[in-house]
Amino acid sequence: MIPLRATALIDAPADTVARVLRRADVWTRTARAVGVRARVLGNRADPCAPLQDGDLIAVSGARWARTMMFRVREVPGGGPPDGDERLVPPTLDLVDGDGGTPLCRIRLFVAGTPAGTLTTVDVQTPVHGPGRIPVVGRQVLRRRVLRAERTLLGIAAVAADEVTVVVAGAVVHDRSVLAARRTRPASLAGRWELPGGKAEPGERETDALVRELREELALDVDVLGRIGPDVDLGDRTVLRCLAARPAGDPSTVTIAPTEHDQLRWLTPDELDAVDWLDADRVLLPHLRALLDGGTQ
Repeated sequence: MIPLRATALIDAPADTVARVLRRADVWTRTARAVGVRARVLGNRADPCAPLQDGDLIAVSGARWARTMMFRVREVPGGGPPDGDERLVPPTLDLVDGDGGTPLCRIRLFVAGTPAGTLTTVDVQTPVHGPGRIPVVGRQVLRRRVLRAERTLLGIAAVAADEVTVVVAGAVVHDRSVLAARRTRPASLAGRWELPGGKAEPGERETDALVRELREELALDVDVLGRIGPDVDLGDRTVLRCLAARPAGDPSTVTIAPTEHDQLRWLTPDELDAVDWLDADRVLLPHLRALLDGGTQ
């Protein structure tokens, strides 16, 4: 047996740390920040989907003699975390070769503390027979395990520190801004917002807004620039507002909402006439200044 354990204190909520370790895109995107390259092998229709049981993760370093291979052994719940499972990261096997013999089992644990999230990588070896040492040898295995622990804790720390940006579009025309009424979730139904959505990992904010408005409203826009401050939504997520205007001739623009049940063009004097979401309400003084400035 070569029992090993490594811990790190990460400045993020425990459910955030657990969640980021369950997403395939987090591995592939953040590994570069700790000096390695990670690939989730296999055909995945959605690269941002949660990891699944049986997924194979290849991690390589420029100075490494060989690639480390992890097989996802268990993702509790088999999908997005719910309830208490939001605090359970995946269990991994460090495997030999191209997804062959399991060398050791790696369990990840997170626990919230006043100073941050205590993240533990617990390694149990061997996994393929009582008392047997894998053919790679005790010292070679120990080096691989130590490298795996450092890599996993590094990826977790970098990923948990990332900020998710939700882009909000202040679409303006004729000194009015477009507001949209939400239908879901139930707790927010009937309240108003600036239309938009999350920027995908690695996606520019302007591209994200163009994509979201096309998907939500069938509306093409020209993005003008940022207005107002970032609004903290919690869990390392911010709302960022970008001004935009309808592309082409505004008199011929048609808008077809797919996620809202009502749209309104609001003048500066009408901005307080609707029940805005709390985060969007923070932006009202900046919307009023934008409209009073005559940007179209």
